[in-house]
Amino acid sequence: MVVGFQENDLDKLDSVIKSDTHKDISLEMQTENNLREENIELQRYVSVTKDLFCIFSFGGKILKINRAWRESLGYNDSQMIGKSIFEIIVNDDVYATKFAISESVKSGGLDKFVNRVLNHKGIVHYYEWRVKVFENSIYASGRDISDLIMTREKLEYYHNRDALTGMYQRSFIQSSSEAMVLPYQLPLSVIFVDLNGLKLINDSYGHDQGDELLRTISQKMLSYQREGDISVRYGGDEFVLLLPYTSYDVASSLADKIKNSDTLKISGRFPSEWVSISLGVATKIGIEDSVEDIIMEADRLMYEDKLRKSRKHKHSIIEGIKSNPRLLRKWDPIHAENVADHAGKIAEKMGLEPYLQELVKKAALVHDIGKITIPSKILNKDASLTQKELEQIKRHPESGYQILRSVDEYASVAMIILSHHEWVDGSGYPEKLKGEDIPLASRIIAVADSYDAMTSGRIYTDCKTKEEAIQELRACAGSQFDPEVVSVFIEKVLPYGKY
Repeated sequence: MVVGFQENDLDKLDSVIKSDTHKDISLEMQTENNLREENIELQRYVSVTKDLFCIFSFGGKILKINRAWRESLGYNDSQMIGKSIFEIIVNDDVYATKFAISESVKSGGLDKFVNRVLNHKGIVHYYEWRVKVFENSIYASGRDISDLIMTREKLEYYHNRDALTGMYQRSFIQSSSEAMVLPYQLPLSVIFVDLNGLKLINDSYGHDQGDELLRTISQKMLSYQREGDISVRYGGDEFVLLLPYTSYDVASSLADKIKNSDTLKISGRFPSEWVSISLGVATKIGIEDSVEDIIMEADRLMYEDKLRKSRKHKHSIIEGIKSNPRLLRKWDPIHAENVADHAGKIAEKMGLEPYLQELVKKAALVHDIGKITIPSKILNKDASLTQKELEQIKRHPESGYQILRSVDEYASVAMIILSHHEWVDGSGYPEKLKGEDIPLASRIIAVADSYDAMTSGRIYTDCKTKEEAIQELRACAGSQFDPEVVSVFIEKVLPYGKY
């Protein structure tokens, strides 16, 4: 059952548990008679087992304990008989224990649940309990698993932590001792968080930047973690917040704080608009639901949120660049407009269909968008580039492709951008395409791009005259450039333009 937890649920539960408290005196006498007359074998077991054994009423009043209570926890009969079992249970586990008892009353027993018990010195012990209901009393056998828990916790710290984020790994949920008690820490709420934009950052800027983004996001999310909460890196870009003893309303409020905070105001090379989060919240109030079930429900709700945001997020990818002056300087929109003007006229004079002319112009406007992923110190370097720096420069067509294919409006031009530095002789980059294997639109943009770069001047090259640029284009026709495109540009475009 996945619903919001109501505040009066605990009162109802307590009412059920305590409904038979008035029978405690008669139950005690009945229990003694039953043990004496019908349960001789049980008495023998109780006297020799090292496990805790006790009998208590539905209201939690202890009716009988065995010798192991004195040996393991230090309590004698006078300290326990007539007391409430809940007095020696860690406060955070009282509700879970009451719920387990309630379920036992309804079903006749419970095979296993774990809680924490305080010994006579206030030291915490972990116990694994098996419970049976017998003639209006509860029979409980508890095995001390404290050593096992402590050993597991030490191993878990090293083996269940994600090295990048410091959060728990996904395996924590299935195998850790801490997770063993989660099904009983009701209500248990889950916030499922998905980071949108990580793949784009990895593809465009590299995995180092993607890792830095994950570290930043995880640390900011951890700042919202309360005592007792558990943060898990569930997948590459997915996180799960496990919130014990937390109602749906409280979990939703915390999710809103995460969503509306500055969690995603990331300082970095990429636009903050490229990154967003999607959230799903679900709550487990019944013991019959597994932790995995409630995580799956939160995941489903997260995906619905993700679909609602998808179109808006894709639009913000380009808008984030246009609104960032630092990135616009790398993109150089003036150069882009010049190239689009040249390329559009070449496409027209070559007789391309009007829609193809518009496609060429559209691609030309964003042909250098991949340069936003290159550090400014490399783009603006006035000395010779190192081999490593040159390789970074050469990756900008691939980065542009990754950016544009993520945006529905520009997906149709992504492949054109990928190939605009290919040479017709096959010596270009990134795929070393040759001749007509290079899209015609890419070949057109290559000529328009080179001419404007030569005549406008760049940090890495001297400004050429119109005649010098034409000479360079002709010299490279057949090797770097498509000869037909060069011919159309020089003979049919340049003579009639203000170039």
